[in-house]
Amino acid sequence: MRKFYIIVITIFWVSFTNAQNDFYDENNINTIEIFFSQSNWDQLMDNYYASGNGDRLTADSVIVNGIVFDSVGVKYKGNSSYNANNAKNPLNIKLNHIKNQDYQGYYTLKLSNGDKDPTFVREILSYFIARHYMQAPKANYTKVYINGNYIGLYGNIESINKKFVEEHFYSDDDNILFKCNPSNLGGGGGTTGCSSGIGSSLEYLGPDSTCYEDYYEMQSDFGWEDMKNLTYELDQNPNNIDQHFDVDRGLWFLALSNLFVNLDSYIGPFCQNYYLFQDDNSRFLPVVWDFNESFGHFSMINTPGPGNPPATTQDLQEMDPFLRDGDATRPLCNILFADPTYREMYVAHMKTIIEEFFDNNYYHQKADSLHNTISTAFQSDQNTFYTWSQATQNITTSITISGGPGGGSKVGITELMNARTAYILSQTEFQYPSPDISNISVSNATPSPYSTIDISANITSSTSVLPTAFLGYRNSSAEIFTKVPMINQGGGTFSASINLGASNVQYYIYAENTDAARFSPARAEHEFYTISVTGDLAINELMPVNTSTASDQDGEYDDWIELHNNTNSNIPLLGCYLSDNSNNLKWAFPDTFIAANGYLIIWADENGSEAGLHANFKLNGSGEQVALYDSTNAIVVDEVIFGAIPADMGYARVPNGTGPFVIQDPTFNMNNESSTALVEDLPKNDFILFPNPATNTIFVKTSKEKLRTITVYSIFGEKIIHETHTNKIDISHLKSGMYFIKINNNQTIKFIKQ
Repeated sequence: MRKFYIIVITIFWVSFTNAQNDFYDENNINTIEIFFSQSNWDQLMDNYYASGNGDRLTADSVIVNGIVFDSVGVKYKGNSSYNANNAKNPLNIKLNHIKNQDYQGYYTLKLSNGDKDPTFVREILSYFIARHYMQAPKANYTKVYINGNYIGLYGNIESINKKFVEEHFYSDDDNILFKCNPSNLGGGGGTTGCSSGIGSSLEYLGPDSTCYEDYYEMQSDFGWEDMKNLTYELDQNPNNIDQHFDVDRGLWFLALSNLFVNLDSYIGPFCQNYYLFQDDNSRFLPVVWDFNESFGHFSMINTPGPGNPPATTQDLQEMDPFLRDGDATRPLCNILFADPTYREMYVAHMKTIIEEFFDNNYYHQKADSLHNTISTAFQSDQNTFYTWSQATQNITTSITISGGPGGGSKVGITELMNARTAYILSQTEFQYPSPDISNISVSNATPSPYSTIDISANITSSTSVLPTAFLGYRNSSAEIFTKVPMINQGGGTFSASINLGASNVQYYIYAENTDAARFSPARAEHEFYTISVTGDLAINELMPVNTSTASDQDGEYDDWIELHNNTNSNIPLLGCYLSDNSNNLKWAFPDTFIAANGYLIIWADENGSEAGLHANFKLNGSGEQVALYDSTNAIVVDEVIFGAIPADMGYARVPNGTGPFVIQDPTFNMNNESSTALVEDLPKNDFILFPNPATNTIFVKTSKEKLRTITVYSIFGEKIIHETHTNKIDISHLKSGMYFIKINNNQTIKFIKQ
């Protein structure tokens, strides 16, 4: 199986050009116009939905933000959110229904109708927070028109499909994917020889793989045997869960579900609404899905019935942070909470989320921002399920809905979460002091391939028991972290040695005492530190999708790879190889050299008949690996593993020749630090940013141009803050580090949050 990879690295900047008009930017509302030739399109799609065959009505045209598509398949989706009497039902739009076409690389658009949430911000807010801790769909809003009529405002949720797993899980479409939604919420398929389960709980149901078909929806070409084997291992060998399941993602998954009081999920009575993906290491990992009833809107902690009324507001506020602990019908909770280390990791993860989003009230600020974004579109929606007054009130306080979808009392988001975070932090296990991790150092910040480095840190604990620690490290996001003990050197210093290969190293540190734990960085394993490994000769930049950047001698825009000589001497290349397959030395260099401190371009176009350097392989825009082999021992001297790269964007080392890779504007055959994508203060800076560095607040001053918009981006290119008509930005909730502020969608300045 050909494997493609995506690597998450420590980057400094991502081109604004590609971030401005992101289809899932929370600060923008998309417009989708659908045109059917049939005047009875609604009845036809109701009929298709009722048939259960997944049939779609083909639209004459669909216009997405001004881009016209034809032959698009449209159908209604959803379970409880769909109703034939609704004027606004959830939509599934398949752009590639007949033709190979997409919008910004997305070919399936999933739109939710907001029938379960008076605020219409719960779903988007939940995904926004979740993406900081695990791979999760992007989400924002769109206005939908059908045959010229405004149907209403929708949530626009990224689909979990081939594109999603390619980008996030360094994998191709041969991997196993399940949507964990039972066909029978009451449980029990009644298959002979099968146990009856509770939803998509991962309980072992029997040796026959057909036992699982009522509980899971297979989204791949195969996988039933693997699903059965996973449940068997969880049942029979729970101590080996890490061999079959990504434990860290599982802990983040449970922490987010519990903290958000998202009971229409794995931890709820019906145990549903998530995806399960098997990576190239044969480990399953969960993906969050369907947050439309998070923050307490779904108010049943236990299966409804006599003696199990809906939960009160206090029940939700004080829901057990270890809900389903010891419950054999929820193997993930049962196994992970029973293990002392995993339990401490879970607490550490939950405390991180609380610290970064809830203690500082950032979640409320984000909810208000989303609320303001949708104000006009919501109030002009004649098919909305709630009034604007209800939407506004329910952000903070409970409202009571009579009849209709989601009737009854609905707790306010801040009413729930302020009390809930206080309750969780008051629990004994959340009050134990965690070890401190500081002064992380590396013996060589830019090591050579195949050398040995020491990583050390100061780790202390306020308890009488000395902490223990381990170092987790790997060469790429395609790999599992190897965990090695850190040795206590005395005086609070812990260290570990690792042997390097030719690839960059990703690492984090974990420390625990008898009661509590801490990660560094706090979001590990989702985030990590990176050490750049480079030698004399380095893969410096590549472009897997070249449509207009640079052409070869024949005027063809082919994929290209750039090498850089980091030395003051010429390096001969005869006998060296380039390859996109670690098991095959694909392309041998001719008798040539790379000049001292110079650059060399190799065209990856599978056309060796052309003059110049043309490799016998192409690069994959969805991601893969490229390795450079030396001329003596055919060992890897440099390697890069990359994910999806936008067209005409370079993937380049910054600093030039030695640093980690970043996505940026291309610097073909030249120093990578000359890219305009690595934005510092612009030469003509009409704006002044102060103070810089800053702790709580930054101000923008201008003597010429009127301030219209101020946008703050992370070093990952993620839009974090967007304000209009103000010169004052609150950054108190941001983590320490480097950020970029873009003014009037034009001028960019770097600043440091202390």
